[in-house]
Amino acid sequence: MNKIFSQLIKATATIILVCFVFTTSLQAETPEEKGLRIATSIDNLPVLEKSIAETTLHIYDAQGKKLFSKKSRTASFTKSFRNPEKRLTRSISYFFSPADDKGNGALMIEIEGEDDDQWLYLKGLRKPKRVLGSDKSSSFMGSDFSNGDVTARDIADYHYKWLGTEKVKFRKKTLTVEKLQSIFKDEQKKEDYGTSKAVAWIHVKSGLVFKTDSYNLAGQLLKKGRLLSFKVRKNRDGKKVFITTGMEMKNVLKGTRTVMQMKNIKTGKKAAKIKPGIFKVDYLTRRWW
Repeated sequence: MNKIFSQLIKATATIILVCFVFTTSLQAETPEEKGLRIATSIDNLPVLEKSIAETTLHIYDAQGKKLFSKKSRTASFTKSFRNPEKRLTRSISYFFSPADDKGNGALMIEIEGEDDDQWLYLKGLRKPKRVLGSDKSSSFMGSDFSNGDVTARDIADYHYKWLGTEKVKFRKKTLTVEKLQSIFKDEQKKEDYGTSKAVAWIHVKSGLVFKTDSYNLAGQLLKKGRLLSFKVRKNRDGKKVFITTGMEMKNVLKGTRTVMQMKNIKTGKKAAKIKPGIFKVDYLTRRWW
């Protein structure tokens, strides 16, 4: 009986010790460590290998009047899409409306360990223009999105901080999201992108960003973004991928806003014509779709 009692005491002590160590480890996680852990888990979510879609940018002035809508065909391809550590994304766009923009194009190539290789083709210049670091803060095709907003992001470029867990309402549903702050590690990148920090409200299981706040170099709130719509598609492995199909970006200081909408999304076999070889500067002036 004494032996059984002794074993029970030891087992209870072990459980208490394990619970203490587990609780202590959770308490020891700093907001910075939790922020990086969440950002990494989102970066590890499944992605599509290839897709093609029609994208429209509706651009409004400070009085709420629509100035114009720019329409494009956009294709994307992710190299090593199954491996989060080796994924590299490429995208190319051809603008076909309005008439003044027909023939313009954009190209983005993610390069491991380096800045993205980004190009714009503006038919008025009659040659492709490389988007240099200092151009990242410039407007993307006259919209409230910047050139930096439409590039791929490497989590290794940022310091992250978890700011808390919050609730957001979306289409009559209330969802739990994590509020993350991100700040470029490199001071030059802050200058290039024109942002001192950004805050995002992210749904961890889907990776969807429901809200964003971006601050300029003076620390002023510069832009606010919000999710308008999304769709779910399956990648080649049958895993669900959540795709942002509608987003609003508002310039708080200017009062202008841009609504991005995506439709006619084709993936998998329906996007079979999308080959890795089309993501080159030459294809900014050639038919690839």
